[in-house]
Amino acid sequence: MAHIMIAYIFWLVGGWWGLHHFYLGRDRQAFIWWATFGGCFGLGWFRDLWRIPEYIFAANRDVGYLNEFEQKRTYYPCPTFNVVRFIGEIILGLTFGLLTRLCVPEENAYEGIGWLFCIIVPPCAIALGVHVVANVQPTKASFQWPLIGALCGVPWILYDTGNLVYSAILSAVFVNWKGKQWNPVVGNSRPFCKRFFSLFFCCLLYSTLWGVVIYQTASITTKDGEEVPLREAIPNFFNSPAWAEMKESLKELYKFYQVHGFEKLWEEFVEKLDPTGETNAYKVLNLTDTATEKEIKVRYKVLVKEWHPDKQRDPNKKAEAQEKFMEIQKAYEILSKIQTRRMRQNVKDRRKEEDQEWMDRRKYRKDEF
Repeated sequence: MAHIMIAYIFWLVGGWWGLHHFYLGRDRQAFIWWATFGGCFGLGWFRDLWRIPEYIFAANRDVGYLNEFEQKRTYYPCPTFNVVRFIGEIILGLTFGLLTRLCVPEENAYEGIGWLFCIIVPPCAIALGVHVVANVQPTKASFQWPLIGALCGVPWILYDTGNLVYSAILSAVFVNWKGKQWNPVVGNSRPFCKRFFSLFFCCLLYSTLWGVVIYQTASITTKDGEEVPLREAIPNFFNSPAWAEMKESLKELYKFYQVHGFEKLWEEFVEKLDPTGETNAYKVLNLTDTATEKEIKVRYKVLVKEWHPDKQRDPNKKAEAQEKFMEIQKAYEILSKIQTRRMRQNVKDRRKEEDQEWMDRRKYRKDEF
C-alpha cells in the first residue's frame, strides 16, 4: 500500500532520478526521469508535484480510480492524444538516436559497419525510445508502429547522418496514430527484486552508451592549446610515467597544489596524463624533453637500426623487435608532429609580435606629429 507522504519524500529527495516513480511501481517512468535528468531537465519532476495523488490511487488500485478508468475506456475506445506524452516520446527517442549515432566518429561513419550504425541503428533506437514513453501507464503500444515511423525518416538520415529529428517526429506520430491502446493492468505486481534488477540493467546499459559517446567525442585541451581526442589521450595515459608511477605522481600533484592552488592544478594534472604521448615518446627514445630536433633524428636512426626486425638473427626475438620497432616509429612520429606544430606556432607568434611593434611605432610617429 503506497503512502502519499512517502511518495512526496521520495519525490523531494530522489525525484530527479525517478525514485518516487519506482516506489509507486511506475518503473518505465522512473527510467525516463533518470535518463532525461528529471523528465527533461526537471520539468517532469515539477509536474509530478500535482500528479502524485493520481499515481497513488493507481498504485493502490483505488476503487474510485478504477471505476473512472473503466468509464474512460468505455467512452474513448483508444487513448486520447496527449501533448506532454507526445513531446516526451520525441525527446527520449531523439536522445536514444543521437547517442547511438555519436558512438561512431564522423571519420568512420562510412567505413564497414560504421554505415550500419549511422543509417540503420539510430532509427531503431529512436523507435525504442518512443516505445518506452508510449507504454507508460495507462497506455500501451506495440513496437511495430514507432519503428515504421522512424524508418520513414531514413531519407533525411541518408542526406545528413545527424538529422534524426524527422525520424523522431514521424515515430511519435505513427505510434499516436495507430499503435496506442489502453492498458487494463493498473499498477505493478512484479516482485521487487525482478523490478529492481530490470531497472538497474536498463540504467547500466544506458550509462554504458553515454560512456562510449564521451570516449568517442570528448577531448582534452593541453597547456599549449591543443585539443587531443579522449580516445587517443586514454591509451597515451596508460603509457605515461604518471600511470607507471601513480603514487609518486599524486605526491607531486599535491605539492604542486600547495604552491599554486587549484587554478593551475588542472593544467598540471592534464600534463601528467600525457594526452599527446610526448612524455612517453621521449622515454621510448631515451631522451629528455630538452632534446633538439637534430638529437631526436639521430637517436631515432640509431634505435631503428638496432631494433630492425630483419637484423635479428634469433627467431624468438623477432616478435619483440617488431613491437619495439613500431613503438620507436610511433614515438618519432609523435615528436615530429609536436616539433612541427610548435615551430609553426612560434612563427605565428613572432609575426604577431612584429606586427604589433610596427603598429606601436606607427602610432608613436603619429603622436609626435
